[in-house]
Amino acid sequence: MKIIFAYPNNNSPQPKNIVFGAGLTREIGREMRNVNVLEISDRLTQKGIPTDFKGNKVIAWCSAKTIEVFQQLNKNFQTHLALPKGIYVEDFAGLNVDSQTMLGFCNLLPTKLIKGSSEIIPSRTVFFNTFETAKKQLPPEEQWLFDWNYINEIADVNYAAKQSSTNHFLYFFMHELSHVVHEDRLLNKLGGQALAKRIEFVKNAKQIEEYQKKYGQKISKICEYALTDQFEAIGCDIPRRIANTLDNETLIPIKNPFLGTPYERLSLRQRINIPFYSDEKRPLDEILRNFWNGKFK
Repeated sequence: MKIIFAYPNNNSPQPKNIVFGAGLTREIGREMRNVNVLEISDRLTQKGIPTDFKGNKVIAWCSAKTIEVFQQLNKNFQTHLALPKGIYVEDFAGLNVDSQTMLGFCNLLPTKLIKGSSEIIPSRTVFFNTFETAKKQLPPEEQWLFDWNYINEIADVNYAAKQSSTNHFLYFFMHELSHVVHEDRLLNKLGGQALAKRIEFVKNAKQIEEYQKKYGQKISKICEYALTDQFEAIGCDIPRRIANTLDNETLIPIKNPFLGTPYERLSLRQRINIPFYSDEKRPLDEILRNFWNGKFK
């Protein structure tokens, strides 16, 4: 997930000039500021999720809360949302990634991510950016845009720029964990080798161009970032559905966000009765259902 801001007349807004609506209440903010990062790390380690939050309270709290939401969905509504293989905070200048200004990303394939290291990072591992290097390249008045303490404001700005599908402050974390869920589903459905080939296909520049030409008008209804590729379409769509079911004060999901959506577990009869659509007439939900099931062409 990249931060891409679009401001009229190239004027960067100050935090005080933004209308906040990203869902971070005063009580939640207070809890976040007082959190014990080591306690969260220990708790997630017990769940089989190794972490290194580099002392960042916001990332630690939001990661733990998002995992809690996913576990509540699994428990209360019998969903099968996989959890990440690890969560780490790094300065992306030290990683083998395309952009140093990404908020975070989910590693889709085992690969060497850390510069100068031979360590293979497993798939379904999530990284979030310290922005330590990126912030130094900005004028002081814009550095807050890469400061996790302004997560509520950043969520609003990102949504206003159509780079996310909801302005909920947990969006960035739900986005990366949605990649984990999607990849886990496809690994179980297709196997590792087949999935690797499909990831390579989806990330091909020519295929991205064809994807945008074919589905751009409908996919852009989620957000502009969903046009990046089919994986990002799913990563953008799932969080908006979950966010709409969260209680504003407790952040507990009050209903199943997947009923009647492309992610609902269907019976054989329901699957058989899905109508056939030509590409030009396929509705958005059926486009997403294909992507969810690894049908990317």
